[in-house]
Amino acid sequence: MPKARAALRPWTREEDHVVDRFARAIVSGRYRNVKEALPECQRELRRAAPAIRRTDVAVAWAVLCRAYDLGLPRRKHLWTDEELRLLERHALALARGKYPDIVTAAHRYKTACGRAGLAARHPDNTISTHISVRAHALGYDSSRANPLPGPEELRIITGFSRALARGRYSCGRAAAPDCLLALSRAGLEWRRPEHRLVDLIKAGARRLGWQAYERWSEQDNETVRQFARALAAGRYRTVKAALRACLKSLRSTGRHKSLAEGNLRWRFSRCFVDMYGRLWRPAWSPEELRILDRFARACIRGRYPSVAAAARDCGVALERAGLTEHVGWRGLSAKFLQRVHGIRATA
Repeated sequence: MPKARAALRPWTREEDHVVDRFARAIVSGRYRNVKEALPECQRELRRAAPAIRRTDVAVAWAVLCRAYDLGLPRRKHLWTDEELRLLERHALALARGKYPDIVTAAHRYKTACGRAGLAARHPDNTISTHISVRAHALGYDSSRANPLPGPEELRIITGFSRALARGRYSCGRAAAPDCLLALSRAGLEWRRPEHRLVDLIKAGARRLGWQAYERWSEQDNETVRQFARALAAGRYRTVKAALRACLKSLRSTGRHKSLAEGNLRWRFSRCFVDMYGRLWRPAWSPEELRILDRFARACIRGRYPSVAAAARDCGVALERAGLTEHVGWRGLSAKFLQRVHGIRATA
């Protein structure tokens, strides 16, 4: 006969008081969600009823149901009345010109939420979108926040575009601080976002023949192929190590000083596929294969309830042996399953 399940203990009055308090805190915005309030709620419950131990799932459901009863919206993107009141106030301030742009209004809104004890439950882009929509409905003119540059401003910006095209600056962002200083010396205040100034500098430099990245020569492509061959030969244990060495070699020529590792990765991978017809995969050493084979045979003998459980213990054994190259790699499960099928096919 199966053992009868113990009856669940009813919630005491003290526990109900704690649950109600934290549910109200979630509704008011002190916590973004139940998960954030759960650790502190558990501590308060243990103080209120030391002899009772509730699971996290039970406490979370109790708090959530009580918060729903108190008016918590059942969707995360819904806004509370207090949040909408603050949003309306900052959207109106933006429409009246008290804030230079939408980003500043969104930042001030989050600051006001913190002062009012409300947690920021919405991402920045959602806050900016809601403020923008409401401010435009109240008469906000976005052209005031980003007006066209005047003739004197364009003259100064053109000078820095020419300097960027001649190589005085590595990129448009590097020229922006000096350009802002020159505008200030001329008595002009740049009231627009800084990325707008960077775009204008780069646009002027492109008209003069400037390119954000140097054109790749055949010598540069040969350098990438050289490091791809070194990776295939085992001189580098990971793609990241080969990429860093290749990037260092390319930058040493002085042609690709602004080249990022992420941009090189695509070219490096394409070069490796063109040479070998496949993407690079880390090779398995004899010691790694021996551990893999041991756990695969144990899985076949039924020592594990599933292949995933055996693969997990195999990863732990590899880590204990100091062979961490494949630990955490998503191909470990596939390699383990392939080895299990291989042993079964030859048995």
